[in-house]
Amino acid sequence: MSHALHRRVVTAAVTASTLALVAVPAADAATKISKTDKAQNTAIKKVSKTAKKAGSDAKKAGQAATKGIADAKAAAGKADSAQGGVNAVLSQVPAVLDGLTKLAAGLTSAGEGLTKIGNALAAQEYGVVKVQVGGVDQPGAILDSADIPDDSNAAIVTGTMLVTIPAGATNTPITLLAGVRSGESDGTGAADPVASAGIVTMLVTSPAGLPLGGGNAPPLAAVPITAAPNAAAGGAPVYPIPSKAPRVDATPNPFSLPSQFAIDLTDPSRLQNLGPGVGPYTVSNPTANAAPVVVTVTVRFNDLTASAADVTA
Repeated sequence: MSHALHRRVVTAAVTASTLALVAVPAADAATKISKTDKAQNTAIKKVSKTAKKAGSDAKKAGQAATKGIADAKAAAGKADSAQGGVNAVLSQVPAVLDGLTKLAAGLTSAGEGLTKIGNALAAQEYGVVKVQVGGVDQPGAILDSADIPDDSNAAIVTGTMLVTIPAGATNTPITLLAGVRSGESDGTGAADPVASAGIVTMLVTSPAGLPLGGGNAPPLAAVPITAAPNAAAGGAPVYPIPSKAPRVDATPNPFSLPSQFAIDLTDPSRLQNLGPGVGPYTVSNPTANAAPVVVTVTVRFNDLTASAADVTA
């Protein structure tokens, strides 16, 4: 109860008591109540009523204050609980940040790996060999190797091709050219060759009985020809291909290779002489009709300028 309200209640009670003491003798003195007495009684009743209301208001105020205190305590408890939850979350933040940092590092590493894979796929290179008769490409007489490894190991191409010899041909050379279709950065010229290639074996036969020459001279005519050791390559039986061919020609043709990007593997300087002499095979066709010969080859390709750090080199 406030001090002002307390004073109002005390004053009203004192006044009521005083008036009551004054009124008793007056009642005994005369049976008729004067106007003054009536006014006093009315005032007393009003003060009493006001005092009761003040007391009721004070009680309600006290109840409200009690409820306010209880609500404040409850709110404080909830705040403490919420703060505890916040503290628990905050305590996990360093671990979460550490996990995110590690995840970011892992994704970066994975991204770098995928980039390397993408670069390696884009930089693949393939060895190509093709047969020419008298310097003219033979339709379909072409073979491709698998991707040439970037660690200097060999990619091998092997197969048998059937070529047609035109009627009237005389001692026409059968040559084997090799080139590389590449997406790598090398292959820009003699100082930076795209790869190296060499004949493992090559043999020409004629099911139709056409006269053959060249190859290993008798008595080794039945022995396949092979590449000679190359002193410039440390004695390896392979020869550099200076310029790379594009992966896809301007007019795509998977059954040919532009000759300007190839070397002649059957050049006598690149063939091993087993003693009696060696050269490219030759064929004659004295008949009036075209006739076939069979060309069987195995050729190795090596990227001798490979980089361990750069798969596109």
